[in-house]
Amino acid sequence: MLRGKKVLLRSIEKRDINIIYDFIIEDELKKLDGFYELPPGKEYIMENFNKIIESEKKYLSIINEKGVLIGYISFKELKDTCNVYKLGITIGKGFWNRGYGQDSIITLLQYLFLFRGAQRVELEVLDFNERAINAYKKCGFVEEGRKRKGFFSQGQYHDLVIMGIIKEDYFQNK
Repeated sequence: MLRGKKVLLRSIEKRDINIIYDFIIEDELKKLDGFYELPPGKEYIMENFNKIIESEKKYLSIINEKGVLIGYISFKELKDTCNVYKLGITIGKGFWNRGYGQDSIITLLQYLFLFRGAQRVELEVLDFNERAINAYKKCGFVEEGRKRKGFFSQGQYHDLVIMGIIKEDYFQNK
């Protein structure tokens, strides 16, 4: 378990799947996360829960100060690298604009840099997701480039903004 100022990050449990699934099928989230197809059904996820949880990508439930599951955050060490991680986060729309995402990211960054020896953490975000881009910047991420027209969403191509934070910047801004 990782504790932030507003959130607790813990391993995803089977009982979390129904709530998380409801988040990822929200229309607004599908747009922002790029889900233009429905993810596998709840039954598939439940049947393959152990395989998903034991994969290289680590998933953590985000629990707010009231004990409510509000989303999830994931990280994965990139192949063919050493101590370089990719981050992803999803928070249910009803919990936006409360600082939960920022606190979750800061809490996970602390864990990755202090306890996993991260040298770099990166992510990709759709160019029109300004709320997320601003939150990432507040956490210390900088825009490093773009994959122009790299993602198809809402009937058109969009740029994927590549953002990252390196160990030196993390400790300098801490």
